[in-house]
Order: sequence, then C-alpha cells, then structure tokens
Amino acid sequence: MRDEGILTFYNLQNTAQSGQMPKQQLVSLEIIGYYANKTIGFNRMYAAKGANTKLDKLIRVYNTQIPEEAKYVILKDGRQYLITDAVQIVDEDCVELSLERLGKYYEVAD
Repeated sequence: MRDEGILTFYNLQNTAQSGQMPKQQLVSLEIIGYYANKTIGFNRMYAAKGANTKLDKLIRVYNTQIPEEAKYVILKDGRQYLITDAVQIVDEDCVELSLERLGKYYEVAD
C-alpha cells in the first residue's frame, strides 16, 4: 500500500534576526511524498542499536526526489521524525527512510 499518508520534508534552521538569540525552527522544503509503513526486522533493529541510534519507524516514500538537506519529516498525524538513514530502492522507484521520533518537537516556521 502506498496510501498510508502524506509526509512533508523539513530542514532545521536558525530563523532569528541577526544579533538576536538563536531560534531553531523546522523550515519546509515544500516537498511532499506518499509513504507506506514497513516492518522493522530484527537485523535492522539490532544494527541500529549497535550503531547507538534509535529506530522508531521505517517507511517507503514513492516517486519523490529527496534533497540532500532534508533531515526531518512530519507525518500526517503531526509527529516529527529525524531521518537517520535513506536508502534508494531503484526497482520500485522509492526511498526507504529510517526514522527516529523526536522527544521534543521543534516549532515549524511559517
């Protein structure tokens, strides 16, 4: 299934005016994609633990070119995730993303 939801790609930037306190916000890259949830296998889960990373969600994004600066996604339910790994699946024209859920959400810039 490719229709489990729509996600939007973001980058974290300092949006404060010059000379003011830094203000980190998620800035939309104006790229959306349709995604499907995938099952996290034991091998992938233990590999993530061995690399000291947390793997909360595995998804496939279809027919979308993901730019290098895309580091975060927000899913249709509003949850924010950090992209920890991206693997191109050429046969299916998709990208598989390993996601880590953020404990504290960032503000989203207008």
